[in-house]
Amino acid sequence: MDVGTTVSDRPQTGYMSSIIEAGTAACRLYGPSKTNVADIARLLGKSPASVYKIFPSKAAIWDAIAGNFFETDLTFTPSAGGELTSAASRLKETALGQHRLMLQARHGDSQMFNLVVLAADGSWPSFRDHLKRLQAYIGELISTGIATEEFVPRNVDTAASCFCASIISLWDPRIIGALPSSHCELSAHELASFAVAALSQVAPGEESMAAE
Repeated sequence: MDVGTTVSDRPQTGYMSSIIEAGTAACRLYGPSKTNVADIARLLGKSPASVYKIFPSKAAIWDAIAGNFFETDLTFTPSAGGELTSAASRLKETALGQHRLMLQARHGDSQMFNLVVLAADGSWPSFRDHLKRLQAYIGELISTGIATEEFVPRNVDTAASCFCASIISLWDPRIIGALPSSHCELSAHELASFAVAALSQVAPGEESMAAE
């Protein structure tokens, strides 16, 4: 499914939110593959044509529903007082917290989880934006760790990109969906710990990056 521009204009923000809410409810009832715009319109008591006045296509509606789910249900919130802990601890907490949210969605909200798998498979804007937000936050934590001398000075954008790539198996819904039911968080903890520890070291050939 090709995803075009998300919304052509935004004159009716309230109605847009209602469409996303109804679309989420329909997806949970019928599943993303069986839900259609008529189902969403019926839940709203509106016509499909009125829905298309807000969203230019079915693909745009699905992307908006997925984007809302990423932001509301799949965005990890650090624990209170996190600013008092080390950057390394907060990085590990974020990596594992995001992983737990994905696991919880897989087991407790399977239809919406199926939708975000589709978003990842199709590289929808909602999924790309989700990864960008995660990487931006990781970059902030790495920058903090460099400032407090927990981490070796280096190009923050490059380090954040490498960190996220190294633990993507903890965050990608396609990989999470393929995990056996007996999956243990111990391996996730070890992977996150390994990735965080790498930021405290200068790898061979990395001296030039550290000097930037």
